Amino acid sequence: MRDLDLVLFGATGFVGKLTAEYLAAAAPDGARIGLAGRSQERLERVREALGARAADWPLIVADSEDSATLAELTARTTAVATTVGPYRRYGMPLVEACAAAGTHYADLTGETLFMRETIQRFDAPAKERARASSTAAASTRSPRTSGSSSSTRRPAS
Repeated sequence: MRDLDLVLFGATGFVGKLTAEYLAAAAPDGARIGLAGRSQERLERVREALGARAADWPLIVADSEDSATLAELTARTTAVATTVGPYRRYGMPLVEACAAAGTHYADLTGETLFMRETIQRFDAPAKERARASSTAAASTRSPRTSGSSSSTRRPAS
């Protein structure tokens, strides 16, 4: 059993902070959320600014250029939402770690080359493991034009 439902990777960046604020305000009671980024100190500041609701959220130091930290992060959680871009440069190692761990993945990208490569490399493994891989989850483009991929099957009971 994984100890977290969702990890927000990139929680210390501009969009990451906005996403963390939203999660602190809107996540259901009992949701097990973690904040991840490269700096423990910055993660602590973000968590403190979120208030009492996020006071117990675990902090995970991870770097998109360190596969071991990504493997540890993805093994702990059911899903990862990432705001770390540019995705073509920094995103693929996290997608790969999620695929290896059987962890759901979502990002905000509008980078079509990244989306294409992600779909080509990880759509089949995601389907096999009944996991979702969704790029452009919050893109300003419409779903019809975004190239977004979502690969899911209902897990066996």
